[in-house]
Amino acid sequence: MMKDRICTNCYHVGQPTTQGMGSFAVDILMWMIFFSLSMFSSIFPLMLIPLGWTTYHIAIYRKSTCPKCGRLNMVSLTSRKGIKALAGPSVVISYSAADDPDRKTDPEPQTERRERRAADS
Repeated sequence: MMKDRICTNCYHVGQPTTQGMGSFAVDILMWMIFFSLSMFSSIFPLMLIPLGWTTYHIAIYRKSTCPKCGRLNMVSLTSRKGIKALAGPSVVISYSAADDPDRKTDPEPQTERRERRAADS
């Protein structure tokens, strides 16, 4: 049984799902085409192409994904990334104008600026 993991994308805690194997129709088609070519042309090293493709295909689809968001971001709960993810998303809070009542947010009307410039000169 797999241990629980945490997704660093959506912060879902649970067991990951194995990514689907997808359609092997392309693999079957490649095997048929290259088998035919190698038999009719007697170039047997051509069979290495579908062998490599199928090996690559199986290796790629052996990943575990998050059941909630479907991404490959599942990590162990005890890892450094897992402990950081358990703390939740890190949000940087910036101050807005609503936090500072002395700060003016509306631009001054053109006439007030002209009057102030004239008074400063």
